[in-house]
Amino acid sequence: MAEDQDKKLVHAIETESGPIYFSRATQISQKDAASFSTPKEFPDFAVFYSISAYLSKNSLVNNIRATSRLWGDIGNNLGPEHALLHGFSFIPEQPDTFRKQFFILSPTVNEPLNRFVREMAVKFGQLEYFEHVLREGKLLQTRVEASDGGTRHEEEMMTVETPPCHPAFLHTDNNAVFHSYNRALGILRECPDVEGVSELLSVASALVPGTFNVASLQEKCQHPVIVLEGLDATGKTTLTERLGKMLSAPVLQSPPPSIRHLREVFDSQPELIRRAYYTLGNYILAMQVAEETQTRPVVIDRFWHSTTAYSIATEVGCGDESQLPPRGHHVYTWPSDLLRPHLAMLLIVNEASRGARLEGRGMGKTKEEIRLEKSVLFRRRLVEAYLRLENPSLQVVNASGSKEEVFASTVQVLKDFNILKD
Repeated sequence: MAEDQDKKLVHAIETESGPIYFSRATQISQKDAASFSTPKEFPDFAVFYSISAYLSKNSLVNNIRATSRLWGDIGNNLGPEHALLHGFSFIPEQPDTFRKQFFILSPTVNEPLNRFVREMAVKFGQLEYFEHVLREGKLLQTRVEASDGGTRHEEEMMTVETPPCHPAFLHTDNNAVFHSYNRALGILRECPDVEGVSELLSVASALVPGTFNVASLQEKCQHPVIVLEGLDATGKTTLTERLGKMLSAPVLQSPPPSIRHLREVFDSQPELIRRAYYTLGNYILAMQVAEETQTRPVVIDRFWHSTTAYSIATEVGCGDESQLPPRGHHVYTWPSDLLRPHLAMLLIVNEASRGARLEGRGMGKTKEEIRLEKSVLFRRRLVEAYLRLENPSLQVVNASGSKEEVFASTVQVLKDFNILKD
């Protein structure tokens, strides 16, 4: 990175309570800065190294895949005395400079660890990495050139205010939220070597016309399209089946059967590739929905709202719902080229009810549920992301009551939207 850009660079460490932003003290006015204090999440660490796998010459796909490999390499070589955290860096007012990176924490300055980080920098084509040392209440950053015996440049760092919008959402190419079929298609075409991609693209090519027109698809919908969304253990599957029977409507799911067998394969991929898979699933399903609704209503168990809410909550990475992009941000807007449902509902239950239902399932938890269970802050980000989605926004149904109470509430929403008559 050029020296003048490096001076403006802002780093962020993702901690449980939210990102900690810091930058060069010489670039910050005193009123906008504060001395760096050791976060409560890692009180025993005195030094941390930051490293990225991003290269400016590479595409987003290649950078994301390299980042995933770097995470694996670091994780496989760290001892128990070290910790590994996610983070990122960016240059304010330059949205396309967002880069994901990792922070390796150590209780002491450690030459073997420094050497390992240098090796990783060289392996992933980086010209530099950063060493951050907490000393006498100050955070001293050293920019280290990755070459052998590289030059070291030290400067004090200060914490800075949280930006008004998470930097991952200042540019569409910074995140894994998709607002068009073509972007998802383009991402997948860049990684033909990934297992399942060739088959997925083949199915999409067969089922989604190359020049489909969303307006004509919408006109085909002579009957209502109803979407139900919700976290695991909200009663969503039971309710969709019951609605389907009442309306004499098929219950469809995303991802659709034609690609559902690939789900486990793509769930193991980096978030960008994973969400591209789910996005194509939504468009494939939309083609089927357009045909079905010519003769009868359709009920859908999860659609674009889920794909997007999970992606936003994941991309933010840490903290509570306050870390999300502000309401009205374009990231929450329905894609202009995707079939729009007539009604979308979100089932919400209190934590006690959801926990009791999970215990009563008597079966193993899904991967998504394990992830949800680990962090109440992630669940809070996820639910709030659902609530901020627009056009159509989600109609909230309190699903904490009995099955009959929840069903009655859902029927009332259908009446409110003139899908059912009194």
